[in-house]
Amino acid sequence: MGIQLEETKAKNATLKRCLKGCSGQLRPEAITRVFRRTGSPVEVILEDIPAEVCQVCGRAFFSQEIARGIDRILFPFHGKHRHIPDLPPARVIVDFDKAQRKDAA
Repeated sequence: MGIQLEETKAKNATLKRCLKGCSGQLRPEAITRVFRRTGSPVEVILEDIPAEVCQVCGRAFFSQEIARGIDRILFPFHGKHRHIPDLPPARVIVDFDKAQRKDAA
């Protein structure tokens, strides 16, 4: 799920750049995203997700580790492949950072 980013060198530092066609540079931010799956009655809102965000177009990029963490959090609510859990309609809000720390403990 991670995306390869272009890199440019500037004064001994590596700056991450957005996709081709966008001149923006990426900056680390904690973002909130809403995840919905067709057929699932559950909407999951993840808060405080570490991401690299383009300051020009607003695109957000996740590392592979973060993307796997998102998948682990969403699995009980959205299932995997063709299996969708039979749950009542709900809106679930999860703090990504706290959920990751709980998994690590």
